[in-house]
Amino acid sequence: LRDKVAYIGANNAPLLIRSFWQQPEATGSQAADLELQMELFSVLDQVEKRLRAAIQAQRQSPETFLGLLSPAILGFEDHNIYGHISVSQMKIFIVVREGSDAEIDKRNEAVLRSLFRQLHLLYVDAACNPFFAGLESPTFTAKVANAVEQHVPRFVGADSVRKPTP
Repeated sequence: LRDKVAYIGANNAPLLIRSFWQQPEATGSQAADLELQMELFSVLDQVEKRLRAAIQAQRQSPETFLGLLSPAILGFEDHNIYGHISVSQMKIFIVVREGSDAEIDKRNEAVLRSLFRQLHLLYVDAACNPFFAGLESPTFTAKVANAVEQHVPRFVGADSVRKPTP
């Protein structure tokens, strides 16, 4: 788990897209950010498709953990995008750069579920604050970075565990 976390609002507008690893300044960093945003918007179609399927199957409450939504190639590296959706239709995506393992196993799924749960609770706490000014605050991003940092060592295949930057 070495890359990005994205919070997408119920209206599918990005609330926060945050990378947690310092990248050397590259001339194509704007292009990479745009590429990531395009991948995230394409993943929104997968989320909508899964929600429609759950409604058609007449499930009362679809599972909030959406699992693997889409493989992606970002910056010439393989990534997987995993998702979580709240009852209020707020979406959280985690972009994971793949290592040598081709498939995520049950242990990694448990770590992802735990991380999604913690990220969702951080959002709920921030949104319930009467002085809530958005997710771009340094306090909120530091809490998200801390949650990611806590889960990285438990993620199987985290070959080079580095500290996220707040």
